[in-house]
Amino acid sequence: MGLSIYYSGRIRHYKEIDNLMEEVSDIADNLGWIYTEISDDKLKGVLVSPEKCEPVVFTFVPDGRLCSPVSITYNQPDDDFYYTIFTKTQFAGPDAHIAVIKLLRYISKKYFAEIKVMDEGKFWETNDERILYEEFARYNKVLNDFTDMLSELQHMPGESAESLADRIEILFKRKNEI
Repeated sequence: MGLSIYYSGRIRHYKEIDNLMEEVSDIADNLGWIYTEISDDKLKGVLVSPEKCEPVVFTFVPDGRLCSPVSITYNQPDDDFYYTIFTKTQFAGPDAHIAVIKLLRYISKKYFAEIKVMDEGKFWETNDERILYEEFARYNKVLNDFTDMLSELQHMPGESAESLADRIEILFKRKNEI
């Protein structure tokens, strides 16, 4: 759980991946982000990691679609989200989220034939920092409330995992009046 950005897309020309990799790596260097380049017969591209953020993935399968190393390793191409990347920015904060969206916009305009983005922070759609900060505050409140609720939860000897899950759900709904 945490505020994330989901995206999928296709590079305009597979031969442009080397240029994209070089440019994204340079940007990461300038921002002090860690990056990892991947180049094999299944996947080619680069992952960049802003501080406290999950990697932003620009890796492609041979047909030019974005695909993460995790999907290649653990999923099948017919899985619903095989070609969808997600990056959790919740713990990196709004400024990192803005930087990731700006990077996605820039790279997609320069290199992509198509891109679809679903931004839980709504910054991709609105470009409104106020809305993004409100979404971060909302997500932080839910996480904090859940943490507080769990810390107040009393252990019941012999309780099953299912019973505990039911109890947590009831407490969470009661606390948040869902």
